[in-house]
Amino acid sequence: MNLKDNLLNGKTWIRLVLILLFWIPRYVSILIVNIIAITQFLFVLIAGEKSDKIDSFSIMLGSYLVQIVDYQTFVTDRAPFPLSEFPDDGREPASDDPIFID
Repeated sequence: MNLKDNLLNGKTWIRLVLILLFWIPRYVSILIVNIIAITQFLFVLIAGEKSDKIDSFSIMLGSYLVQIVDYQTFVTDRAPFPLSEFPDDGREPASDDPIFID
């Protein structure tokens, strides 16, 4: 393909629109990550342990962020949720983190 064909490729321009649209959920997700970090810190500070429910949500949110970034950076051609299925990451929360000191 030559430059003219590349510039006139409709799929590339649609992808640009999607890349720009997915800035919004990526930005909101980063804000939520910050809220989660503060919330988990407070759980550890007050209760002495982190919340398992927040752990599970964090894993799902992290997988979604990876899905968005992979699409925006052309690692994959699969569009993120809601244009495809929400990512299912089978990771388990780490419980033996050396940062936590007993």
